[in-house]
Amino acid sequence: MTLQHIGEIIFRRLLGRRSLVVAAVVVVLLAALVGLRSFSASPPIAAFERARLALSRARRAGANIYAAELLRPAEAGWKQATQAWGNENKKWFFRRDFRAAWSLAGTVQWQAQRAETLAVATRDSLQFTAAAELTMVKQKIDEFKNEFARVPVAAALRKKFVTGELAMIEGEYAFNRQDYWQAAAKAQSAAELVGSAGADATKVLQTYLTQVSKWKQWAVETIAWSAQQNAAAIVVDKMAHRSRLYVAGRLKAEYHVDLGPRWLGHKKQKGDGATPEGHYRVIKKKGPGQSKYYKALELDYPNEDDRQNFLAAQKNGELPRSAHIGGLIEIHGDGGRGVNWTAGCVALRNQDMDELFALAPVGTRVTIVGALTERPAVSQTSVALAKKNLNGARPIPGSSQ
Repeated sequence: MTLQHIGEIIFRRLLGRRSLVVAAVVVVLLAALVGLRSFSASPPIAAFERARLALSRARRAGANIYAAELLRPAEAGWKQATQAWGNENKKWFFRRDFRAAWSLAGTVQWQAQRAETLAVATRDSLQFTAAAELTMVKQKIDEFKNEFARVPVAAALRKKFVTGELAMIEGEYAFNRQDYWQAAAKAQSAAELVGSAGADATKVLQTYLTQVSKWKQWAVETIAWSAQQNAAAIVVDKMAHRSRLYVAGRLKAEYHVDLGPRWLGHKKQKGDGATPEGHYRVIKKKGPGQSKYYKALELDYPNEDDRQNFLAAQKNGELPRSAHIGGLIEIHGDGGRGVNWTAGCVALRNQDMDELFALAPVGTRVTIVGALTERPAVSQTSVALAKKNLNGARPIPGSSQ
């Protein structure tokens, strides 16, 4: 065997070993790539599904309302996570690395779960609070509506009350759509408005009722006069919306009456819609065809006391010099309308007017008082009147002033 032949054998053996080494290196590299892909290139499907479900539960719990400070970063993180996943999908498979997307999805899940927990706790607490406040403000509104039966509320006060009632209705709508933040806020606003209006109405009423003792004395004197004179006498209680007929000092009949829409307080001038208070007498009886309102008993308003009060009000600037005292105050028919509608007169139902007209001759003493009790009870009829007064009823034009 020659030296050349021996060299060729050795070269072939070396060449075979090199192929084996190269093949081994290739196998190792492929295994490393496969392992790396299984570790870092696996799509974060499960993590994203958990994050999505957590966000969905948080939104259903109202986290956008009750835990917005926690939900906002969770939603922002969701956008970042989906963007990170999309960026990796654009690369060659062996270069993809989803570790950032996995991490972001986990953070989103954690933040969304916290938002859901806080939202549920806050929502339940606010639901209880809003329900309680709405119930209380409804009670205040009912109480205030009862006050309308006794107090002709000024336009500004009525506007405040109506605004409060509307706020309460808006609160109920918010409660029904489970926006308890808004429901509680509206209930609080309604309570403040109605409470303020109620305080003002109570102040007006309390001031008015300071004269009850005087009015009681007027009624006693009138009934005593009826007994002494063996005659008919009429006592009109404006607060109770009642007219009582006494004959020989004994109660003969009692009638419901409609008054002027501004009956609270003494009548000051023509056109003010107020029913006067004081001692009067029937000076004229008007049968059918003589009165616009079926039948009427005309009173001697204004009397001397009324004139003195009118002149004093002009002198101290309470009334302008151009004001007129008015007149033609009557007890007449066409009442029973369920609203204070007259221009200052006392209106009865026609069948009641028939009875009163027959029993009250010219000269009958008529005493009109504001109230006969310090805390008058509210009848169902008065409550109905109150609700109609909410709509701002105006005097119906007629002969009475």
